[in-house]
Amino acid sequence: MAIPAPASSPLVSIPADISDALFHHAVDQSAIAISITDARATILYVNQAFCTITGFTADEVVGRNQSLLSYKSTPKTVYQELWTALSGGRPWTGRLLNRRKDGRPYVAELTVTPLAAQNGGEPHYLGMHWDATEEHRLAQQLTNHKQLIESVISVAPVAVALLNSDGQVVLDNPAYRRIASEMRVAEPAHAVMSALQQSLGEAFHHAVTHRRALSGHELRFERAGGGEARWYACSLTWFEERSTLPDAFYGDDRTDYQLLVMHDISASKRQEEALRLAAMRAMLSEGELNQSLRETLAGAVFQLQGPVNLIAAAATLQKRRAGQGAALDPLAKALADAQAAGEQAIATLQAAMPPEPLEPTGPVNLNEVLRDVLMLETDALLSAGITVDWRPAHVLPSVQGDPAALRNLFRQLVGNAIEAMNVRGWNERALFLRTTAQEGQVEVEVVDTGPGIPEALRLKIYEPFFSPNPSRGGARGVGLSLAQEIVSRHRGVLEIDPKHVGGCRLRVSFPATRAVLQAAEANG
Repeated sequence: MAIPAPASSPLVSIPADISDALFHHAVDQSAIAISITDARATILYVNQAFCTITGFTADEVVGRNQSLLSYKSTPKTVYQELWTALSGGRPWTGRLLNRRKDGRPYVAELTVTPLAAQNGGEPHYLGMHWDATEEHRLAQQLTNHKQLIESVISVAPVAVALLNSDGQVVLDNPAYRRIASEMRVAEPAHAVMSALQQSLGEAFHHAVTHRRALSGHELRFERAGGGEARWYACSLTWFEERSTLPDAFYGDDRTDYQLLVMHDISASKRQEEALRLAAMRAMLSEGELNQSLRETLAGAVFQLQGPVNLIAAAATLQKRRAGQGAALDPLAKALADAQAAGEQAIATLQAAMPPEPLEPTGPVNLNEVLRDVLMLETDALLSAGITVDWRPAHVLPSVQGDPAALRNLFRQLVGNAIEAMNVRGWNERALFLRTTAQEGQVEVEVVDTGPGIPEALRLKIYEPFFSPNPSRGGARGVGLSLAQEIVSRHRGVLEIDPKHVGGCRLRVSFPATRAVLQAAEANG
C-alpha cells in the first residue's frame, strides 16, 4: 500500500566537505540501530548496530519485511497507532517488543520517520531504535519496589509520616490518619516533634543538627475530650533526596526529609499501668499507715509533753524550797522520779516513730500524677456522685520534684473538693481538672462546684491543724497547710482564685524542668 508523502518537507543539505562515503560510514558506525524501508516496509538498508542488536546479518534482512522483527505478544493496536501516524506524514516514537534472530524478545525504543518521496517516487521510512530492555527492567523493578513499599506502608500497623524540610507532611498512611482522627489534631507529627523537643531538650537539637536517628522514644498523649491516653514509641530518621532537575546533573542539590514512625504501645502500657497502680496503692497504704503511726505517736508525745513540763517545773520549785535537804525530801524525789519516767516515755514514743520517707527528686509529668490521683480516688468520686472533667494539656513539660509528695499534694486537693461537695442536699457535683504550660510554668487548676471557701477563711485555711469542717473529723476536709508546704518545697505557688464564684478554684503552678535547671545554673 502506497503512503502519500507530506505536502512539504524541509531538506537539509550535506556540507561539501562531508563526502558520501564519510556520511555512509558515520551512519553505519552509529550506536543506534538504523534501517530504511520502502512504503511496504521492505528493508532496504540496515547499519551495523542493527545487526548487533537483532542478531541478523544485513544479507539476512535486506529485501525482507520489517515484520520479521515483530514479537507475537505485541498488541495489534500498537502497530495500528504506528501506521496511522506514518500515514499522516507524522513520525512515531514508542516502544515495541521485537525479537532477535534466536527468538529472544527485547524491548525496542523506536522512532520511525517518514521520508518525503523524491522525483515522484514512493516514500521511504527511516527507523531508529535501541535496546531498552535493561532500562525497562530497571524502571519496572523500581515501580514494583515503589508499589511494594506503598502497600507495606498502607497495611502496616505503625503510623508513618514523611515530612519535608518545611515540616509539612507529604506522605502518610491510614494508621497515621487514624491517629489524627483520634487525637483530633490536623497533624499528629507536629505534636510528636514538639513533644520530642520538650522531652529530650538539647539531645533533640543535637540529633536534628547532626541528623542522628531517634529510636523508640516513648511519648504519652492525652485524647481531646477525655478518654484513655495513648502511648506511642516514636522513631525519627533523616534521609536526602537528590534533585531530578537537569541543572542539578553535575551538582549536589538535595532535599532533606524526616521519616516519623509511631508505634501504638497503649495496650502494653495499660498493663504496665495496672501493675504500677497496684504497687502504688500498696506503697500508699504502707505510707498512710506509717503516717498514721507518726501522727498518733506525735499526738501522744504532744499530750505527754505538757504534764512532763509541769512536773519538771514543780520538781525545780520543790528543790529550791527544800534547799540543802532536797536530796532527802520525799516530794522532791517523787517529782524527780515522775519527770524521769515521763521523759523516758516520751523518748520511747519518739524512738518508736517510723522515719520520714526519703524524697527522691527527678522530672515529673503532672498529667501522670493527676491521672494516678483520679484512679486512686475513683471509688470516692463514684460514691459521692461527682462527675469529672479532665482536660490535660496535650503535651506538658515535666517539673522537678518528688512524685510521691506531688501525688500526696493533689490527692489532698481532690480529697478536699470531694468532701466539700459530698454534703446532703448538694445537687451540683462536678470536679474540673486542667493542666497548661506557658512561659516556663506548668499550671494545674482544681475546680469544684461546692460551697466554696468564705473570704474570711481564705488566709486561715493555710494554718496548721485548721479544718473548715471540724465536725466531720478524719483526714478529709483538712486545711491547706500540708499542701502549701509541699508546693513551697517545689518552688511553686498555690493560690485560691478570689474572683471565682459557684465553688472553689485552686491554681497550683511550678517551674518547668528547663526553667528549674536554668535557675540552678544561674544561682550556681
